[in-house]
Amino acid sequence: MRELLERARRFLREAEDDVRKEFFDLAAFHLEQALQLLLKYRLSEKVGYFSKTHSLSALVEEIGEIEPELSRFLGENRRFVRELERAYIGARYLPFQYGREEVEELLGFVRRVFEGWG
Repeated sequence: MRELLERARRFLREAEDDVRKEFFDLAAFHLEQALQLLLKYRLSEKVGYFSKTHSLSALVEEIGEIEPELSRFLGENRRFVRELERAYIGARYLPFQYGREEVEELLGFVRRVFEGWG
């Protein structure tokens, strides 16, 4: 499932590009997609499959059973996970506004996940 990792990395690059263009709502959405696909990749690598869910919280719960360090990191940064879930919902249903500072914090969080586990 290497394709999941490659696609996750592309979403991360898209988010970085969105920040440069000041498309902060799209950046937040692309960051959610990057993290979602990275978690699905990690699950597929460890157990051979992943849930078809789009919920980061559900994926975080699943990852906790097989990757304790990643789970601990995500738990310590729960507010970012929640905000990324909000960005996903907003992109599909009710748009939320994001500012540069907020998105740069989310970007930093997702980059740290990729540095450690991507």
